[in-house]
Amino acid sequence: MTARERQDETPPDCLRRLVSAPPFPLLRSAIERLERAGLTVALGGSGLLAALGLTDRVRDWDLTTDARAEAVSAALSGETSAFSGNDALHADHKLAFCGGALEVILGFAFFTPAGVVRIPTRVSERRDGLPLATPEGWAVAYHLLGREEKSRRLFQYLKSRGAEPRVLAELLAEPLEPAIAARLAALPTSSVT
Repeated sequence: MTARERQDETPPDCLRRLVSAPPFPLLRSAIERLERAGLTVALGGSGLLAALGLTDRVRDWDLTTDARAEAVSAALSGETSAFSGNDALHADHKLAFCGGALEVILGFAFFTPAGVVRIPTRVSERRDGLPLATPEGWAVAYHLLGREEKSRRLFQYLKSRGAEPRVLAELLAEPLEPAIAARLAALPTSSVT
């Protein structure tokens, strides 16, 4: 095993507190290959929560992108994937790799009674080299998924750190139910512009 391979096995500092998680090299390799292909990708889901210090368990790595499935498949060529389309809740598509240990969510979106809510892929920051999705977007996503505890953790994080105004504006332009729109609108904003 080369020094590079050993380095790839070691999670970055922001993920070192994890009690359980899929293999980190899988995530690192996927991000590197997707970004090398010129695709914008962001770590979301419980991986985002872990990178922010809000959980110590990750069931699978969730990456979001607004790229097309063909571009993602080409960037990750040689890897076996399973494609899944939308369902009653998800208005997006997914490519699952390594038995579901890594999911690439294509055009992150949800069907709601008021219409399709799109959660655009935006990188809020790079932490230890990882492109992190917006906590604002995932707070809404977890609410729409009925995972209120995870949504609550992200809203608490945003209350203490401030939300990014442009991300809030994008999300508030979506057909959100009034209660979640009010929660977003009530967040303090950060000084990032």
